[in-house]
Amino acid sequence: MDHVSNELRARIEEKIAQLDLVANEIPGVIIIHRLPEFIVEYISPRGLKYFGITMEDIKQIGGDYHASFFNEEDATDYLPKVIAMIERNEPDEHASYFQQVRKSASDPWNWYFSTSKIFMRDDMFRPLLAMTIALPLDAKQHLSTKLERLLEEHIFLRKNRDLFLSLTNREQEILKLLAKSCSAAEIAEKLIISIHTVETHRKNLRKKLGITTPYELNRFASAFDLI
Repeated sequence: MDHVSNELRARIEEKIAQLDLVANEIPGVIIIHRLPEFIVEYISPRGLKYFGITMEDIKQIGGDYHASFFNEEDATDYLPKVIAMIERNEPDEHASYFQQVRKSASDPWNWYFSTSKIFMRDDMFRPLLAMTIALPLDAKQHLSTKLERLLEEHIFLRKNRDLFLSLTNREQEILKLLAKSCSAAEIAEKLIISIHTVETHRKNLRKKLGITTPYELNRFASAFDLI
């Protein structure tokens, strides 16, 4: 923390020490990052036990920490949200998201529901520390059907985002109308195009998205908020 004064450094250490006193009372893992570098300053005892490491180990891992334990594909979804939240620097704002974590490359991924917020600011009200609380989603405790559906949709969105973005605006319009069970004739009338053009777009949609059934088509439309 070379960019902060000794006084501010002492305040940071005191604030983290206060948090550490109650960390084990929180049913999840607490992680404190130093901003703007997103360097890990603290992981609660429950998190260190899960990873089987110490804070000294974390310091040595340095910038490879996230890649070592977290699914980086998830980060493309939630990291922009967290960064935007920090940049807005609103006192009560937070960002929530799903992420996958594992102890090592040989272990399976485990889902966590995480929430991040600014934990400390400097004397100029600039974000200095961010706090994340990560709660494990234990499949053995039978996740609710709704939550399971959210996780499935999250994975579907991530895997198919590029496919969906490859669609033209017209193709997205037709996908939306097809998902609403509109016939080719109805779509042609709504969009003022020929039925032949509608059928061509429908064929292109199936080819681009790799779908063969109405269910698959509806899933794309629903996942990307067209219906």
